[in-house]
Amino acid sequence: MPFRLDGRVALITGAGSAHGIGRAIAAAFAEAGASVGLVDMDAAGAERNAQELQTKTEAAGYGVDITNPDSVATAVERVERALGPIDVLVNCAGITRATPIWETSLDEFDVVMNVNLRGGFECVQAVLPGMMQRRRGRIIWISSIAGKQGGGVFGAAHYAASKAGVIGLCPAAARQLGPYGITSNAIAPGLVTTDLLSRTGGDALAARLRKAVEENTPVRRAATAEDIAYAALFLASDEASYVNGEIMDVNGGAYFD
Repeated sequence: MPFRLDGRVALITGAGSAHGIGRAIAAAFAEAGASVGLVDMDAAGAERNAQELQTKTEAAGYGVDITNPDSVATAVERVERALGPIDVLVNCAGITRATPIWETSLDEFDVVMNVNLRGGFECVQAVLPGMMQRRRGRIIWISSIAGKQGGGVFGAAHYAASKAGVIGLCPAAARQLGPYGITSNAIAPGLVTTDLLSRTGGDALAARLRKAVEENTPVRRAATAEDIAYAALFLASDEASYVNGEIMDVNGGAYFD
């Protein structure tokens, strides 16, 4: 069977939501045979999701603040102690804000950049020593269509800048880490029907944005979390061993290079 992850250990950040992309990625990886470590600022959510996946695979959930290097190091240590050396890192943790550029405070700018860009960088640094020693690894970033076009259906300038930073960091990591057998690839979704949008902008705004996407995206629907999860599964698999530095559009044709 293709796209199997038997014997692999994956760490997924931002995996505490009951209906989020991180949880969907963890579930897809579990179905493919991987052991999964789920970490999130919401420790209870990460633990709950891990418990639900324990019927399919070995899974563990922990709290983490990805903007804090000590917290990241502790999370990586706990996952490896419970499950084994980390083979796959998925940088899924992220936040969005819709504040217009003329109203965005420097504090809000820093919060968005620290979670969406710096946090992923810190997670990569934490798992690299083991990956480089074993000369094997997969790093997968979740970027956004907003990082390619200066904004998406939701999220303002600082959000777009953070996701554009991921688009720059991903291939840079691919160049430097490829010789060590480590690939670095990113996924750029459009609107995804998770609870993040409703939590950030409210149910009414979420409904309007979904309607706009359904009317204007070529495939006439927003993405599901599973759409993103299956793309991540491909990038984590042996079948993608020659894919490196790719920014994969998974947005129904809403963006073309």
